[in-house]
Amino acid sequence: MIEITSVQNNTVKEVVKLHQKKYREDFIIVEGEKSVSEAFEANLKAKYVFSSDKTMLQRFEKNFEKGTEAYFANEKVMEKISTTESAPNVLAVVQKPKNTMENFKNFRKIVLLDSIKDAGNLGTIIRTAAAFGVEGIILFGDCTDEFSPKTIRSAAGNIFKVPVVHCPVEQLKEFKKSHKMVSTVVNSKNFIQNFEAQGPYIIMFGSEAQGLCEELLSLSDVSYTIPMKEGVESLNLAISTGITLYEIFKH
Repeated sequence: MIEITSVQNNTVKEVVKLHQKKYREDFIIVEGEKSVSEAFEANLKAKYVFSSDKTMLQRFEKNFEKGTEAYFANEKVMEKISTTESAPNVLAVVQKPKNTMENFKNFRKIVLLDSIKDAGNLGTIIRTAAAFGVEGIILFGDCTDEFSPKTIRSAAGNIFKVPVVHCPVEQLKEFKKSHKMVSTVVNSKNFIQNFEAQGPYIIMFGSEAQGLCEELLSLSDVSYTIPMKEGVESLNLAISTGITLYEIFKH
């Protein structure tokens, strides 16, 4: 265990760089006891673990591998490396999960998100997807970073339970051979409570402002909508995804 007190320390500066996406090619920041625990349960190797609580560091010590550096840090250091207003009790820098499309071919229940921009929404959807047995999430188009600290916090550790990948349309078309492509729209005659799952499927969600792009709609085999009271505009994406997955989960 190494004590660290200066915010000018080179290791501190290295961690702060990970606040920016361009530096997160190999390692990511995980904040809070629950998320750090989930990262270790997913067998991700930690490069650094920081805490202002020695007991906390000792509790995680059994998860450290060769090369993991544990730092007992003061509040100023924890505030500097954290991405939140209130510094967490523990922060780890762990290897970034390497998810590939290959495994997705065997998944029966997949969610696709088109051009999702809000990291909090993405994290909430990942958390909800884990609760309802979704096996994988595909990000299509211009999406936010699934490994941003905000996404990871919002997912409450579930980012390590549900693999997330980016997929171009060429690869997505390959799934037409094995999976039913289901679109969610605002004006379908089919209500989501009548969803029928026969075989593997990919259920696609668009942004609140634009909905699903034409490229994805052209791949759709069937569409569904959430019935709502007249005069109400579209639901928040995370909310509509949660309702949809709940209805599907009941079948």
